[in-house]
Amino acid sequence: MDHFADHPIKQEMQVVLEKSGHDEDADKKKRNQRIAARIAHTILTIFVVFGISLNPNSSIYLAVTNGNNILEPILFSSLIILAFVLYFIASLMNPGFVPIIDEDAEEADNLITSEDAFYCRWCDQPQPLRSKHCRECNRCVRRFDHHCPWLGNCVGERNHRSFLYFLLVEDVLICRCLSMAWESVRSTSQGIQWIQYNGILLLCAVVLIFGGLAVTSLLVCHLYLILHGMTTWEHVSHSKITYLKRWPEDGTPFNFGYCKNCFVFCCYCSIQNWEKYVKSFT
Repeated sequence: MDHFADHPIKQEMQVVLEKSGHDEDADKKKRNQRIAARIAHTILTIFVVFGISLNPNSSIYLAVTNGNNILEPILFSSLIILAFVLYFIASLMNPGFVPIIDEDAEEADNLITSEDAFYCRWCDQPQPLRSKHCRECNRCVRRFDHHCPWLGNCVGERNHRSFLYFLLVEDVLICRCLSMAWESVRSTSQGIQWIQYNGILLLCAVVLIFGGLAVTSLLVCHLYLILHGMTTWEHVSHSKITYLKRWPEDGTPFNFGYCKNCFVFCCYCSIQNWEKYVKSFT
């Protein structure tokens, strides 16, 4: 018989071990979800792009086979490569995780906080202004915008630019693919034959339309928020965020005007000390 089965210390150790095992399983599940999202994006993009460009009636296919306009397939290929590069930069890049003081000693030395900094009870340490704890990533993220399941990553201070550029390039790519699909449709008098000729084009067009609506909506929303110096989280949770409560609904202490907002977003690469723009916390 185990005489220590009911000992408080042993019970506490069992709870810690169970919690640790649960956390490892949860982290593994989230890691697999992130990998699955990236694979799905890659496969879907390749299917749509090749499904349209390899159609015998597409301008890309005709340009390659006839050799009369080689510039068009080069530009189209460059657009695809650029879209992939920006996607994986935004997806794999550190979005601006606030360094854990005990683990990231070197980065923690550069942790920008103030005496009135907020405190994250999950990370158990000070939280810089405009940061938010992401439960999916289990880290606080600087100038948190949102967690994007399609990227499998947060969008924050370090990768927000890459995310916006990805949306812009992806939107252009979707429009070009839709235009190419429309031009490649083959006319025929019989319905079954029409589906045989154009079925893949139709499927790709449906994916492009729904994807285009989502990407364009995101792009417009982010451009609006960037012009007004806000993040998605600040816009949606304005009334709940302490440092924004005393500002009007669309107001923020980080709005410097359209031109400067764009300049700060596009050209400021270093981590910003947002505390200096807020004189008092309420």
